[in-house]
Amino acid sequence: MNSKPLVHNNEFHLVNKNEIHKAVEELIEKLSLAAGSTDGFNLYKVVESYFVDLNKRHKINRLLHIDESYDYYGEKEQGRELKDKDAR
Repeated sequence: MNSKPLVHNNEFHLVNKNEIHKAVEELIEKLSLAAGSTDGFNLYKVVESYFVDLNKRHKINRLLHIDESYDYYGEKEQGRELKDKDAR
């Protein structure tokens, strides 16, 4: 059985956007929602932003009072890491 390597919290921004959207589609189906995005409601954008945009993730965490480590990659490092991933 081939298992995928686990993605850890310092690598969430490297998760493929298509995979994020597929997972959101499964969530929508499981919850019997008519849509994942409609006027003022967009699960796709929220989940994608939370994964791939570290600065937005930190803002969301503060808004929801989610404790987190402040040892994180900033926007510059995130961009470099994503560029490296795309080059592979």
